Amino acid sequence: METSRLYTPLQVRLGSFLGGPIAAAYFLRENFRVLGKVTEARSTVVWGAAFIAGLMVLLPFLPERFPNYLIPLLYSYAAGSVAGKWQLQKQAILTSGIYGVQSNWRVFGLALLFMIAFMIILFAELFCLNGLGLIHL
Repeated sequence: METSRLYTPLQVRLGSFLGGPIAAAYFLRENFRVLGKVTEARSTVVWGAAFIAGLMVLLPFLPERFPNYLIPLLYSYAAGSVAGKWQLQKQAILTSGIYGVQSNWRVFGLALLFMIAFMIILFAELFCLNGLGLIHL
């Protein structure tokens, strides 16, 4: 029998840190979907999109001396906490008999893809803001 696979809170946290906010929303949404929590999965997409939009507005205007690692640490910690509180811990996944743990390689690969996607979006935004004269690169 094929088991449905979930991302552990640690995988969500590390995948989010490496892959960015799009990865955070994706990992959380996938877990809610697998758990059958359709409303929470939809809410994750809405809140994730709102967070990403807010981040896109904020990032170009942060001071140059702002620590680059702070925002990823915060949203990665938050994503891992959501996974730990409203989804399942690793031990609960392993002992459930229903679910399995996603591959770490899958987490790594998806995180890389989401990181590339986020960087493309961010660079496109920066070039547009530069073209409008709102920032200077």
